Amino acid sequence: MVAPLPETLTPELVFHEYAPRIYNIARRMLGNDTDAEDVTQDVLLQVVRRLDTFRGDSQIATWLHRVTVNAALAHREKRANRQKHETGDVDDVLETAAPESEVKRWNVSPDEPVLAAEQHAIIEKAIKELPEPFRDVYLLADVEGLPNADIGNMLGLSVAAVKSRLHRARMRMRDLLAPHFEERDAS
Repeated sequence: MVAPLPETLTPELVFHEYAPRIYNIARRMLGNDTDAEDVTQDVLLQVVRRLDTFRGDSQIATWLHRVTVNAALAHREKRANRQKHETGDVDDVLETAAPESEVKRWNVSPDEPVLAAEQHAIIEKAIKELPEPFRDVYLLADVEGLPNADIGNMLGLSVAAVKSRLHRARMRMRDLLAPHFEERDAS
């Protein structure tokens, strides 16, 4: 039996409160803005059409994460199939896009925003270099803060597989980021 939605949960509220989060998850999983925009639009349309079927068994944010992850994975698979068909090449060539980050003027030294943007770009580049299975788990766990059990449910993995992939992803991130952030000898 479907429980009625709280009166405060409207399509407008979902759009205003959750669209940026949906877009960020999709962009990080897919690696470019255009695909992320397509997935965000698809997810928002699905959610608006199916909002009355939301049972409230979980939080709306968890439901939206699941829908977004599923849509991003489906989009990625379609893209890979399309590329394979168009090029005849088995290797999936990832599209790259420079991360967009707006630096706002605050009352800080001039180099701080530049350094922060540079660090953000380095971290985003490292995330993009992770293999997809590791990247998906890393984004959902360490960026989105979801519990391992939820990630396993979303990706169809056991909790042990999630933990293993997350550990491997963190080790790869450490290796990718080490040249940029390790202390260097002053000698």
